[in-house]
Amino acid sequence: MANKPRIIQIVGPTASGKTAFSVRLAQALGAEIINVDSMQVYRDLAIGTDKPSPEQCQSVAIHGIDLIPLGPPMDASDFASYAHRKIEEIASRHHPCILSGGTGLYHRAIVHGLLDAPSRDDDIRAKLRAERDALGIEAMYQRLCDIDPVGAARIYSTDWVRIERSLEYATMTGQPLSAAQDAHGFRTDYVDRLAIGCTRPRPLLYEKIEKRLDEMWQSGIIEETRLMLDAGCDANQLPVKALGYRQAAMVLRGECSIDEGLALAKRETRRFAKRQLTWFRADKSVEWIELPLNDEEFEAVCRKARDFLAANESP
Repeated sequence: MANKPRIIQIVGPTASGKTAFSVRLAQALGAEIINVDSMQVYRDLAIGTDKPSPEQCQSVAIHGIDLIPLGPPMDASDFASYAHRKIEEIASRHHPCILSGGTGLYHRAIVHGLLDAPSRDDDIRAKLRAERDALGIEAMYQRLCDIDPVGAARIYSTDWVRIERSLEYATMTGQPLSAAQDAHGFRTDYVDRLAIGCTRPRPLLYEKIEKRLDEMWQSGIIEETRLMLDAGCDANQLPVKALGYRQAAMVLRGECSIDEGLALAKRETRRFAKRQLTWFRADKSVEWIELPLNDEEFEAVCRKARDFLAANESP
């Protein structure tokens, strides 16, 4: 335990205010932030990703954004490797480290590691994608339900990235991925952490979600989606499959009007926020706060963080 890096981990649903809180905390602690978001790693996307603002990036060091070009998503193992390197770099500068973001799988990979599973097989994936294109994603999800009903129940029926990985794993090993995940248990900690969960009263959270989607629609998310599709991005996986972009792509295909796409994006983002809360609340190490905090409440969090980090310096 003494050799493990100590970090502050900040989690929570989209639009909960965790980025602004993380920046404020980093300023108070003299910390650097590793942003933990599977969409904000893309260099060429701005409107639909809600990255930290230029002002926030100037006020504290924020890592983990603008890492990859448009194309397939950065998988959790690659991001975890990146984050572990950054944690070491930040420690070498004698700065505290804050992990902040809403991508639960990235967080889990950094904190607990991932399965020692076979590497991706491009031939199997090409075959699965050809079948998806011919049969539809619903048929592929049903296949997963037949092969691994426990695992299928854990993922969204349109989440092609996880459907593909689960089917690939079953093809390569002959075993359901969920069984391997349950056997692993994700009980090993690679860092010592003070985990803070950020939330808001539900009406305020939903109001923030709707305001954010309104701003994205007004700022040109449909055109940004068009540029992604013109660049050859797969419509069935990230980044096009992400909330906001997915509904904008539906507008471009003529499947709904602009207003209908916006309403659908708001509804699906509210549902996504619920799923994020369920994921993070399953981690009993997380201590929850309701934002915004007043000055007294914020200082109490700072004291707790300082005490936690100082314990790492004790002999």
